[in-house]
Amino acid sequence: MQRKKIWNVALVIIMSIGLAACSSGNNGDTNTGKETAQPTEKAAATENVTITVLNEGSVGIGAGIVSDLFEERKAKLIADETQNPRPVEADFTYTPGGKVNPNVFGYLYQNIINDKLKSKNITLQTEDWGWGDPLIQKQTAGFLAKNIPDIIVGETQMSGFAQQGLLEPFPADMDQYIRENIAPAAWKPMEYDGKIYGFASQPGVNSLFWNKKLVKEAGLDPDKAPATWDELAANLKKVTEAGKGEFYGGGVYGGPNAGGYLRYGTLLVINKGGFADENGNPTFNSEANLKTVAFLKELNSYHPAGLMMNTNEGTYFDAFKKSQTAYLIDGPWRAIESSTLGIDYGMAPIPLSSGGSAGNITIGAAFHSVPKDAKNKEAAFEYIRTMYSEEVQTLIADTGVRSPVLKSIAESEDYKTKHPEMYQHYLAMAGNVQGLPTFAKENSKVWQIFGDAVTKSVMTNGDIKSIMDDAQKKAEAITK
Repeated sequence: MQRKKIWNVALVIIMSIGLAACSSGNNGDTNTGKETAQPTEKAAATENVTITVLNEGSVGIGAGIVSDLFEERKAKLIADETQNPRPVEADFTYTPGGKVNPNVFGYLYQNIINDKLKSKNITLQTEDWGWGDPLIQKQTAGFLAKNIPDIIVGETQMSGFAQQGLLEPFPADMDQYIRENIAPAAWKPMEYDGKIYGFASQPGVNSLFWNKKLVKEAGLDPDKAPATWDELAANLKKVTEAGKGEFYGGGVYGGPNAGGYLRYGTLLVINKGGFADENGNPTFNSEANLKTVAFLKELNSYHPAGLMMNTNEGTYFDAFKKSQTAYLIDGPWRAIESSTLGIDYGMAPIPLSSGGSAGNITIGAAFHSVPKDAKNKEAAFEYIRTMYSEEVQTLIADTGVRSPVLKSIAESEDYKTKHPEMYQHYLAMAGNVQGLPTFAKENSKVWQIFGDAVTKSVMTNGDIKSIMDDAQKKAEAITK
C-alpha cells in the first residue's frame, strides 16, 4: 500500500518538473557575531560513517569523497583566468571577519563542513544529479527504488516531497533551535503540519533594485526608493517617458514559468493574495490576486513590447544588465552582479500595495533534507547542523553576496555596519516568507493554467476577472 502511495506521488512529482529551480547560482555573505549556543550534538560515531549528499550548484566542488577533491578544485580555480583574472592562491587562506573572494566561496564552504564532519568520524561524499528537471527526475526514481542519498537538495520541488511523506522531519532539538535562532526564509517554506523538513544555509528573497543613472535622467531622486505601488508605477512611467524608446521603467519579470512566479509572486504575497490555500487548492481569482494582476498589466506598459512576459527569463534580466530597464525585482545576487558590471544601483524592500503588508517568496533557496529511506539519518542531520553553524554562517556573511541566516551574526552591529544592503535583505528574510506551493493534484497542469491566465490578462484587453475566474474553474476541476 505504501509503495502504491509513493508511486502515485511520483507521478505528481514527475509532472511538476516544470517548476524546477530557476534562479541564480551565486553565493553568500558573512560577518561575525556573538557566540550562539548550538543544540546538543550527538556523540561522534565510534566507526567512520560515510554519508552521501547531492551537490548544490553554488557551493559544489565536484563529485566524490570531498576530502579528495580540494586540491583538484583549488588548481582549477587558480588556472581559470577567465573567472579569476588575478592570482587567487592567497584567497584560500580564510580568516573569519576578513574579505572572501566569491569565486572561492564554495571551496571554503565545503572545507569548513568537511573538517567539522571529520571531527565526528563522518566522511562526506558528494554526488552530482544535476539541477532542475534532471534532478527531480532522478530524485523521483530514487524514492521509487528506495535508493536515495542521505541528503537531497532542491528548490521548488522540496516542499512537495515533504507533503507526500518522503522526507524525515527534523529532530526535536534541531527544530527548536532553528525556530529560535534562524531566519524564517531558511526553513519556513519547508514547514509542513507543524514540523520542519528542510534547511537552506543561504536562501534568497526578492528586493527592489534600480539603476540610479537612468532614474536620475528621469528627474527622480536616485537615492530614494519608492515605498508604495503607486509611487513605483509613477517612477516607472517617468523613466519610460524620459527614455524615449532607448530605456524603460521596467518592473518585474512576469513570464509563465517558475522564474516569473518566484518574482511577481512576491507581489501577490504583499497584497495578501497567493497561489493556493493550505491544502494545495488554487486561489487564482481572489480579489487580492485580481488587483495584483491588474498592477502587472500596468507594469507591462513600462517595458519594451513583449519583454515582461517573455518565456525566456534571461532576456528579461539582460535588459537590466544592459541599462535598458531601470527597475527590477530580483534576488540578492543582483547587487554584486550590478556592481561588477559597473551599474550604480539602489536596493530596497519591495514597495507595498494599499492595505498590503511586507511579504516575500524564497528564491535561489537550496533546501537540504533527509529522505525517509536515507541509510545514515543521524549523520545526515549532523551535516545540516553544520550548515547553520557559526563558522559556516560567518563565511557566508564575509563573502557579502547573500545574507547569513543565523540571527546572532546577521543582527550584530558589526554585520549591519559592514553589509548594510545585505542586512536589509536579511530583514526581508525574517518576515512573512513563503515558498511556491505544490497543488493538490496535477501540479504542473495547474501551474500552466495559472501562467496562461496571467499572460492573457496582461497581454490582451480581456476582462481580468473573467479570465482568472475561468482559470480558477479549470484548476478546481483538476484538483478537487
